[in-house]
Amino acid sequence: MYNYTHFNPKDYNFKEFNGPKAGEHYIDFKATTLDGKSVSLSDYLDKPIVLETGSITCPMYANTSYPMNKLQEQYPNVNFLLLYIREAHPGSRTNTTTDMDTKISNAIATQKLYNEKRTVLVDDINGTAHKLYGSMPNMTYVISKNGIVKFRANWSNIQALKTVLKNIDDKTLEKKEFFDATKPNPYTAIRTLLIGGFSALVEFLVGLPQLMRQHKEAKEER
Repeated sequence: MYNYTHFNPKDYNFKEFNGPKAGEHYIDFKATTLDGKSVSLSDYLDKPIVLETGSITCPMYANTSYPMNKLQEQYPNVNFLLLYIREAHPGSRTNTTTDMDTKISNAIATQKLYNEKRTVLVDDINGTAHKLYGSMPNMTYVISKNGIVKFRANWSNIQALKTVLKNIDDKTLEKKEFFDATKPNPYTAIRTLLIGGFSALVEFLVGLPQLMRQHKEAKEER
């Protein structure tokens, strides 16, 4: 089930990263803005695109929000987009979304909580765009104006992204796409999990040993 109600590491396969690779053409998709307008990813190709995925209950997104917004200030010639996807750690306070109104409401709350300056797009309930681009909870794509993927990261990696942005206007492709997850500090992780609810924190702690094994196994296969 895409919109799971309880976090379980088995819902994720860190060994695979589907979606368009560096050098391949991007895949267009429909999304909804925070004011309910329907848009396409292609609407933002007047500039290169940095596309990141996240949700209000995702500690990995919470960890990258501030540096991503700082990069947007440094690169006004790039469209920085946040694609709001399924709740990473749903719980009693922020449950899984089953309708677009709730999903948009959660995205608006995310924008306010993290002082999000990027354009926020909301994926549909079935996660169509999320699945097209690899289904990871906090991944990043860089797409050139001609629609070619220049870089992608299974986990958002700020340092790697900075290197790509320095060469945003040339034809350089960054083929490395698998990165270790940059762990948020305990305060950020706990605060974000509690946005889901106490049960979300407990489920994460229970699943943590399995989660760590899956990360280790994925790294060993690269």
